[in-house]
Amino acid sequence: MSQTHTIVVRFPAGIVPRYSAETEFQGGQVVAVDFDGNRLHACQELEEALDECLDLIETISPIEGDITRKARAVLAKAREVKP
Repeated sequence: MSQTHTIVVRFPAGIVPRYSAETEFQGGQVVAVDFDGNRLHACQELEEALDECLDLIETISPIEGDITRKARAVLAKAREVKP
């Protein structure tokens, strides 16, 4: 079974690394590159927004449904993997 890891690297000003589909890193193949460097911040904002939406949904309808259960489970899983 393969595993996917997210690695964030900050390069000094002026250094522009090159990536391609053939790029390998420690024996694995690079499958995604975030060039603007804001993916982790965007993920955090999405988690917060989802949390607020779920709170609102639960206020309007206290009966928890499959969708809210799934969303809470995914949100909890996303928060587990953070350092």
